[in-house]
Amino acid sequence: MIRVSLVQASAYQPHSPITIIGNKDFTSANGVTGGTGTPSDPYIIQGWDINASGIGCCNAYGNAGIDIQQTNASFIVRNVYVHQGLPVDEGISLRLVSNGLVENTVTSKDYFGIVVSSSTNVTVTGNTVSSNNPYGIYLYQTTKSLVDANDVSSNNVGIFLFSANSTIVSNNNVHDSSVIGVDTYTTRNDTFVANNVSSNGWIGLRLLYSDYDLVYHNNFISNGQNPPPYNQGGIQISDSPLSTSSTYNPPQNTTNSWDNGYPTGGNYYSDGIHLDTCSGPAQNICYYSDGINDGPYLVRSEYVYNYQGYFYYIARDRYPLERPYSATTVMPSFTISSDTSPTLSPNSSSTFTVRLVSLHNYAGPITISATTDAPNCTISPSLTNINLPPGSQASPTLTVSASSKAPIGTYHIDVQGSDGSTSDATRMALIVMAASQPPNSQPPNNQPPTTPPEQPTTNGASPSLTPAIFLIPTGILAVVAGILTISALNRKKSSQKSQPATQGSRRC
Repeated sequence: MIRVSLVQASAYQPHSPITIIGNKDFTSANGVTGGTGTPSDPYIIQGWDINASGIGCCNAYGNAGIDIQQTNASFIVRNVYVHQGLPVDEGISLRLVSNGLVENTVTSKDYFGIVVSSSTNVTVTGNTVSSNNPYGIYLYQTTKSLVDANDVSSNNVGIFLFSANSTIVSNNNVHDSSVIGVDTYTTRNDTFVANNVSSNGWIGLRLLYSDYDLVYHNNFISNGQNPPPYNQGGIQISDSPLSTSSTYNPPQNTTNSWDNGYPTGGNYYSDGIHLDTCSGPAQNICYYSDGINDGPYLVRSEYVYNYQGYFYYIARDRYPLERPYSATTVMPSFTISSDTSPTLSPNSSSTFTVRLVSLHNYAGPITISATTDAPNCTISPSLTNINLPPGSQASPTLTVSASSKAPIGTYHIDVQGSDGSTSDATRMALIVMAASQPPNSQPPNNQPPTTPPEQPTTNGASPSLTPAIFLIPTGILAVVAGILTISALNRKKSSQKSQPATQGSRRC
């Protein structure tokens, strides 16, 4: 990716606020300095100093220093300085656009520094975004976009993704936010990688009611040191469940992942326990260090019951980094994902679909490979080629088959796409269940099951992470454990006397 150096403030030329509604408004009178709107020759808006103050309060869309709406032409906004929009005027606003690029701009003291809403295939890169309130960079209902290599500082919230799906947030320096560095709400299939998130007041990065997001190779340093007065305390990272409960039973059903497996690893935490004497996926090959801490980093969530907030652990980074991550990550020009979790029984097969999406008008052949850790199970085709046109998506269907010797259990399917230089991958659960419990079986009279099925997780979360002190006093637990142990021993002795010895079944 080519970077363009920032123009010094003295080189900016004063310009009135710019409003473009539709492709027809890309004119020189509206600040366009070049281009024809094609992917190879995009419209260019650059070099302007725009004072965003006094544009007008509370217009539906249009109270921004640069406002571009309802376009599909390719365009670039670069090397502009948009400022002084507080308290109600935005810096740069893109709405209902595609194929847009905002790079190397400066937005300061605006309501939103840069806001992208209801758009697709937008890149926000190399910008300086500071002292905006409430948000520095804000993406709303925007898909297949990239927020990369921005310096985001001293905002209320640095970067906020609201229902922004299949978006990559990478290589950003997000620091000194008064509340949250990077925040999400109801996002899906987003990736947060190689960001430096530091000295943000309440939380470094929060995933709120979001699912299938991936967080790895980020540095979380000294976040949560200055939480708002209404909060119990600050933390580095936070996750949340997909559902809530009216009883005091903290839910555990997050689908987000806080590491990218072994040996890629997870994130660096300045408050983590840094001990690296072992290696391997289970960190039990000693004594050989591998740059990954020997123990996981627990991810905290907040549970509200009777208007009182309680913290508990909902997930874990299985492979936290021993040292800060220092490399710049080159993100793929496509994403691969899947919403399915195949379920089958031995000696049967099941199909599943993966979604391949072009980013930034990428086009080219992509090789898809699929593997599973389930014994005696195969995937076909294990290798396939997809020719992805620019700005498009494909949904190839694969088949997983289990032989008669496939053991019962929950496993994983890993699907990776590669174009030879970059790659992306996704993981889904594979459930092999007994033939007497076929998929989609329902209890009599369509009644819900009395016991909920075990939910597969991708982040290693376990209900055992919930602190027991919140639920049952420790003394009572000890008494109950003793009673149950004595009862179990008595039953075992009785069973040994009354039943003949049988050959033990093989453990799968």
